[in-house]
Amino acid sequence: MFVNAILEVELIIFRILFFCLVPVGVFILVKAIRMLKGVFNGELIVEIPFTQKEVSFEITRPGIYAIWQKGKLFRRTPVDKFQLKLHQVPSGENIPLPRSVFSPHLNGFETARMEMNRFSADRGSYCLNIVEGSNVSSFEKLAASLFPAKLVDYREYFIQVRESRPVYYMIAAIPLFIVAGFCIFGGLAAGITAPDFLSCTRVLGH
Repeated sequence: MFVNAILEVELIIFRILFFCLVPVGVFILVKAIRMLKGVFNGELIVEIPFTQKEVSFEITRPGIYAIWQKGKLFRRTPVDKFQLKLHQVPSGENIPLPRSVFSPHLNGFETARMEMNRFSADRGSYCLNIVEGSNVSSFEKLAASLFPAKLVDYREYFIQVRESRPVYYMIAAIPLFIVAGFCIFGGLAAGITAPDFLSCTRVLGH
């Protein structure tokens, strides 16, 4: 009788420990989603149609920002036909626009957008210009020319500046999703099968 009571207590403790992994996994999952949300859906600073060619905007918080292209789905964008130039106002200091490493993209029902460049900026006024030229490689130019789709209507093609997060946010989010899945599903499975788990450990112990 006393042994059975001890076994019941052990079972309850194990189940509590395993099921506690579920809220831990949910917490990690929410953190990972928020990290990616900051990369994909940062606050929109400014958006202009491709035909406008120039726009001035204000940055109120120092940080990482990204330039996105937005257009209709299944349309070829003119990324091989223009360059972006960014400078601070009124100093005229040029701001480097390195290419996006992972080029994250987000698709909707009718439109899609993709990150092209990232930059660091302090608080102040800036001016973005769309000029002739190209920053893409020869391979990317070839791939763009072979893309079997109509060229997007420039009136429906937009350039956006959005708040973003450092690249390591995206890198860190991937293992966090894995850990979250392990905690949620592993905790549920282990909590349900705890009696079998304890029986196996006792058999192995003997």
